[in-house]
Amino acid sequence: MKHGNYNILLISLTITLFFALTKFSLSKQENYSVFAKLPLLGEIEVQNIKTDFTSIDDKIKYSYYVSPTKIVDFFDDKISSGFILGKLKNNKIVTEEYFFKTEKEDFKREIQFQYLDGLIKEVNIEPNYDISKISNVSDIMIQESIDPVSMFYLLTNFEYIKNCNKTIKVYDGKRRYDLILSKPIENDLTYSCTLTHQKIAGYKPEKIAENKLYISELKFLIKENKSHEFSEVSLRTNNTDLIIRKTN
Repeated sequence: MKHGNYNILLISLTITLFFALTKFSLSKQENYSVFAKLPLLGEIEVQNIKTDFTSIDDKIKYSYYVSPTKIVDFFDDKISSGFILGKLKNNKIVTEEYFFKTEKEDFKREIQFQYLDGLIKEVNIEPNYDISKISNVSDIMIQESIDPVSMFYLLTNFEYIKNCNKTIKVYDGKRRYDLILSKPIENDLTYSCTLTHQKIAGYKPEKIAENKLYISELKFLIKENKSHEFSEVSLRTNNTDLIIRKTN
């Protein structure tokens, strides 16, 4: 081989290696179990959740897959999946797109949000929900909110919630609600926040009028190196108390 060709090849390999090393990438998978808290029966595992976080440079994708456990036949047996796409800005995620799909036998619903500068600007739902008997969710309420997947990502990340003094405004395509974080409690093993679930719109008018708050807990484990790892959170869906617990 001539020296000139050898030098060109060496330069080419060096440039390729440089870009490979400077292009930061990260992938992380996590698993969760969902338990329904029922009178007399206690906690029953009803769903499994798998998430996958991928980051390349400042671009991120956070996807999830929710499936029933088949242990009980009275709970929601739909299969749901979806993702958010966005970018990292000042170590925070700015969502650009949200996609959700739920399927059951011959039924399927897809929901897609397009964001602009961190605000929901376009909503597409197929098929649409019947909203004739629920309170209206205004455009302003939608724009100032985030989707449920972005919400779950934030709740499971200690760097976002560490002071327990935030209100997360959520819109799922039908309902608009607030998750209010308050009252941090820390000991040698755990760090927890009080989580208040407040209905805002997209519910039956009588439910809004009664203004009943659901109070639960968000909990992190404190590791030996003093880092905080998500442990579990309690939420309410369709009047059922749910506990989402990390399993790996």
